[in-house]
Amino acid sequence: MNNFNKAKTWLENADAIIVTAGNGFSKQEGLDILSEKDFDKEFSEVAQKYNVHTVGDALDKQFGSWNEQWKFWSNLVNKYSLNYHPSDTMDQLKSLLKGKEYFIATSSFGHFFEKANFDKKRIFNIFGDWTQMQCSSGLNHGQRSAIKEIKKIISAEEQGKEINDEFVPKCEDCNSPMELYMPLNSHFFPDENANTRFRWFLTNNENKNVVVLELGVDMTSPQLLDPIAALVMQFENWNYVAADLATEDIPDELKEKTVTFNANSHELIKKLCK
Repeated sequence: MNNFNKAKTWLENADAIIVTAGNGFSKQEGLDILSEKDFDKEFSEVAQKYNVHTVGDALDKQFGSWNEQWKFWSNLVNKYSLNYHPSDTMDQLKSLLKGKEYFIATSSFGHFFEKANFDKKRIFNIFGDWTQMQCSSGLNHGQRSAIKEIKKIISAEEQGKEINDEFVPKCEDCNSPMELYMPLNSHFFPDENANTRFRWFLTNNENKNVVVLELGVDMTSPQLLDPIAALVMQFENWNYVAADLATEDIPDELKEKTVTFNANSHELIKKLCK
């Protein structure tokens, strides 16, 4: 049995599927945080002032003022998430998961799976979600949606208004400026509720036929590599299907339970759906 047929058989016979999605998947959905292509054109003012030329570099940069920061963040989130239209791959992935217990653990903060109408209670965004915001004080005052504030800033810009301090959202508990719900600094608090749901999902499926479907996970999100591989090795009926990992990157003790493909996430999902 070749790798493709083995992967299809595993997925068809699975009681549960764990999808791990990383930067490679985000790139296929339109958000490449490491690409310099078009950044200087789209965000010329920021690129010139702060000498940043990728989304990732810009997110790591502390701007001179909160209103300037929120102006940039709003344009960024509006471009890549609020105006995001789910790809055909998202529908194909839904068809693969249809009738199965599933959970999605993703290091993408682009809000893609939520906007594609996957069950929000079956998603764990390990690096947050930039359509949400949190208090910048360093205290965990929870998260709330930033979409209303982002749209307000975008609308004001379109009307030629200056984005001043009045547009900076404030914490309802301490009145500190809010920031994107991402690990931009040490203030980031992972979603404990989603983390708990994911852990219960893992526990409840320990003895079932489980397939981990890895989509574009790389070393920028090790939380989705080694710990998940360890679970596959631990449980007899678990297997691993990787879109774009090389065979030599798989531990020897895991190779019999793993199939790898030299394909991006979109290509693999499309082939698996045929």
